[in-house]
Amino acid sequence: MNKNSIPLFIGVIFSLVAIWLVNDYLLVDQCLDNGGSFDYSKAECLLENGDVKSSELGAYFMAIYFFMGVLISLFFSFSIRKIFNVEQ
Repeated sequence: MNKNSIPLFIGVIFSLVAIWLVNDYLLVDQCLDNGGSFDYSKAECLLENGDVKSSELGAYFMAIYFFMGVLISLFFSFSIRKIFNVEQ
């Protein structure tokens, strides 16, 4: 791994962690706040009455995660290069 790819690798790691945290907030916390339980194997919110609740943003999650991952990865990569004076 050369010196130029290390900031990009760190940026990707930060973006994956951010996506994981946002996913927990958007899906799991909202499910638990509505009195349901979240089934991680099926990624579904099971309400107390047996209904399955789907999120309003369900169709847009992949686009949201993609753009969020790219922006966070680029931000951290450029920031690390600037802070540690790594040439491109």
